[in-house]
Amino acid sequence: MGHIFFIAPDADSNLDEIAQWTLYWLLEHNLIPDTAIYNCHNLRQALVAIEAPLAIGEAPALVVLDHSTPPKEEVLEFAQKLHNCIPESWIVEIVPREMPLPQIQENSFWISKPVCRADWIAVLEHIFLKAGTPQWSAVKI
Repeated sequence: MGHIFFIAPDADSNLDEIAQWTLYWLLEHNLIPDTAIYNCHNLRQALVAIEAPLAIGEAPALVVLDHSTPPKEEVLEFAQKLHNCIPESWIVEIVPREMPLPQIQENSFWISKPVCRADWIAVLEHIFLKAGTPQWSAVKI
């Protein structure tokens, strides 16, 4: 399994809590042996962190991007760049309920704010136990 990145350019994010839920869940399921978890608090930091494993051929297992309210154009562009550059990686976007989403976008996975623990655990089960890769996922948006 690859590395996991939590990206929260907005200070009001609860992504640290979601990262903690993820760590505990991975430990419970013995899925953590060679995984690093990164918490990035701005897009520049995220870009540098993601580039390091990519440079040696290791795509992230999961990238979680928390959009601010209202969504910022630079974060939307960063998300699109991630989708285009690492289609083999899970990219989960946490979005405000009022954020308009494209009708159809392959390999996209959105979850509405606020994220509760039960919903996040369901996401982790889908990603790590059922689907394997975004291309094999049966998720309906």
